[in-house]
Amino acid sequence: MKTERLILNGDYKLITELNEFRMSLWVNSFGILNVSTNEEIVPVISTFHLEDYTEEDIMLKVKFSIYPNGAKNYEVEFNLVDSSFIYQNKTYSLSAYKQDFFEI
Repeated sequence: MKTERLILNGDYKLITELNEFRMSLWVNSFGILNVSTNEEIVPVISTFHLEDYTEEDIMLKVKFSIYPNGAKNYEVEFNLVDSSFIYQNKTYSLSAYKQDFFEI
């Protein structure tokens, strides 16, 4: 099941997709789309489970876990205007945002 929510003053969409990871274990994957260009800014990664998110000015703060080890939480702040994200107090380009980045 796929849902879309307008975020950050309607400039972006938060896309969530509910996927069955294992029998009766559901993962709420997420991604971000630019509304005006229809460009995928943050890809939907099926093993990333959206726990929570908040919007602050131009920043989108996301808390998620990665399956199969869903016990560890990650917190990332996306600056979609600057095409960057902050993880553990360091700023990275959005091009670095992928599954193997967080498995270091």
